[in-house]
Amino acid sequence: MKVFIKKIFLFLLPLLFIWVALECFYRTVESNYSYKHRMISNSYNDIETLVLGDSHAFFGINPEFMDTKTFNVSNISQSLYFDQLLFYKHVDSLPNLKNVVITIGYYSLSQLENTKEDRWRKYFYHHQMELDVPIINPLDVKKYSLALTRRFDKSITLLHDYMYKGTIVGCDNRGWGTYYKSTNNIPLVEGSRDTAKRHEDFLMDFEENLVRLQSIIAYCKKIKCNVYLVDMPVYNGYLKLLNPSKLEKITNSCKDLATHYKNVTYINLREDIRIEDMDFYDPDHLNHKGAKKYTKIINQIISDPKNDD
Repeated sequence: MKVFIKKIFLFLLPLLFIWVALECFYRTVESNYSYKHRMISNSYNDIETLVLGDSHAFFGINPEFMDTKTFNVSNISQSLYFDQLLFYKHVDSLPNLKNVVITIGYYSLSQLENTKEDRWRKYFYHHQMELDVPIINPLDVKKYSLALTRRFDKSITLLHDYMYKGTIVGCDNRGWGTYYKSTNNIPLVEGSRDTAKRHEDFLMDFEENLVRLQSIIAYCKKIKCNVYLVDMPVYNGYLKLLNPSKLEKITNSCKDLATHYKNVTYINLREDIRIEDMDFYDPDHLNHKGAKKYTKIINQIISDPKNDD
């Protein structure tokens, strides 16, 4: 029996070592989540415009080109569920907040909570952005161990990136994603079909996410803060592959919010006439040049409320 226990121990020892090493890595090495949390917490008194949203905001809205002091707290695949949690986490600590910008993409209003995109990210919001995340079960062991949240190969890839680059943070000190710099890195025509297929959830029920938006908007109204719902530019070939009925419903839902709430402006750049192929990194993300161009356009609308988008 002792021999058997010894063999079990020797078998588990390397696994224990790997788990401890990965746990230390995730707990000590700064990521986009922990870095953004630290930077926003250190900038509360300066922030006048807060940007929420997913990768379209992360890569597409660069605070450098905003007239107001802006922080971008968006993240890749960040849903309105987490937008709402982040908003309420920080809003009462932002005495000079004037504007909240929220990007609305094809799947934003239909995205369900705790689905594929949240499978591992929710733990990082909890651990590294200090959010109370209700969709995490208190009995879920991953709530207490980041090393268990991701597939082993993904963790090794991340560790390799850190050893090679010296960091895994992919944003600047105002939260803008910095690594979509190439022009048309992914072929626009060829990539459009795969991207459209990946983004199609076949859902048309927007109720839960509209309630989340209404909650943010109502609170902003209370503190005399404006809300800008921004439908970011996308490549026309990708747009043509999306469900037109859903696109129309997205547009009408955002217009309805802007009509009902005086502090809401809907900025629909989805089919903006100024869009050029060279603005894109891939079919639905702007590159750094496109981000500069469209951040300036968004800034102009925010700076001059009478300006029609």
